[in-house]
Amino acid sequence: MRETPMFTSQELEQKLAELIEKHDVPGAQLAVLDGDAVTEVAAGVLSLRTRQPTTTDALFLPGSIGKLYTATLVMMLVDEGKLDLDTPIRTYLPDFEVADHHARDTVTPRDLLTHTSGFDGDHFTDTGRGDDALERYVAGCADLPQIAPPGLIWSYSNSGFSLLGRIVEVLLGTTFEQALRDRIFAPLGLEHTVSFADEAIVHPTSVGHVADPDDPSTLVVSPTWGLWRAFGPMGCAVVASAGDVLTFTRLHLDGGVAPDGTRLLDAGLTASMLEQQVELVDDSVLGQGWGLGWILDHWGDVAVVGHDGNSIGQNAFMRVAPEERFGFCLQTNVESALNLYRELADWLFGRRLGVGPRPDPALLEEVGVAEPERYTGTYQREGLTFEIRADDSGRLLTTVTPSHGIAEDQGWPPMVDLPLVPVERDDSFMLKLPIADADLLAAFFNPEEVGARPTYLHFGGRAHRRL
Repeated sequence: MRETPMFTSQELEQKLAELIEKHDVPGAQLAVLDGDAVTEVAAGVLSLRTRQPTTTDALFLPGSIGKLYTATLVMMLVDEGKLDLDTPIRTYLPDFEVADHHARDTVTPRDLLTHTSGFDGDHFTDTGRGDDALERYVAGCADLPQIAPPGLIWSYSNSGFSLLGRIVEVLLGTTFEQALRDRIFAPLGLEHTVSFADEAIVHPTSVGHVADPDDPSTLVVSPTWGLWRAFGPMGCAVVASAGDVLTFTRLHLDGGVAPDGTRLLDAGLTASMLEQQVELVDDSVLGQGWGLGWILDHWGDVAVVGHDGNSIGQNAFMRVAPEERFGFCLQTNVESALNLYRELADWLFGRRLGVGPRPDPALLEEVGVAEPERYTGTYQREGLTFEIRADDSGRLLTTVTPSHGIAEDQGWPPMVDLPLVPVERDDSFMLKLPIADADLLAAFFNPEEVGARPTYLHFGGRAHRRL
């Protein structure tokens, strides 16, 4: 283990400032773990409206990185004998309903932690700000459809984590946010982590930035700051500095032991969260596999774990190499900062460990496909529809129509005739959405017969079923 960190504060701050200018990001916060040392730096502004400088103690929205906090609470319940990962969730939520009764009766907490429940995973509904928000959200899942039988495919599910949050409330007899404070925030000494806007307001706090509807080349402050209370276990109940996110992460690198030596989670259970449960279909962006809440990957021969997060106008990334005790948390106040993250990760991990994120598959020169009918048609999940057609040259184009609650709240329009660019990988293409700053892999697949006509499109971590 290194006695002193490789990177100085001055060096990190200079690099971060260069990158946010290059990638047009208003402000960012970076914390780097090297051994037992955490170095925190900041650059830019928290808001283009107020021009308040970004500081290391400012609060950002880590988004779905907060799912790791939810997963940790769940594992604490396992540690205490209150919860079994392989017992159907209806044991803990007797009134739980979804459209498919087999799924209702068989899906387990493990399925929810690993995103393999088959539930349509982006059920976005505002159920109010009261302490019953999660209870009402779960009741509202009664008509939630299946996109696949439980256990058949991996498809990122926000809904599943709100179900886990409700289980936490029922088993502990408290609100989800109070459980976070009592069992994670306070024991870890997280002084720059809160759950609600009225708590954040006494701290320097970042706001999100989105494209100006009247001039897409210009960023403006997002009209909404946080998401609805029912989304808390999806990650929205964690509002934190990058340094505090790494303090939480160290709980998992240290076998469940807090900085003051207090054991918060059994060492074996902590280690089990980093064991692969699922292999991913589109492993170019997120990672190669999934643990109990964690993204699992290899950069070169180095095992890397972490999670990403998106909120309205904010984008965060966390990656660490557990064996080498090296990694970082990057938080930005723009809705898509994937290119900044990749360049930063290449620089940090390249200099420290000689590795970096795996590149996307190479693009093919020929943009048309020989059998376009293999892919054309409608692919859908709750809140998002892909209509895929081919032009006269066999080039695939897609129109993406968002319709979930967040899209309606933000007024997202359909994205028309976006090109799918073939890559050197079977049934795979690169697709760039106007709201993203980088291309993402779109992978067509059939989970029941390899090489057969695809029945699903996997994009952005979600599987969309072919109609």
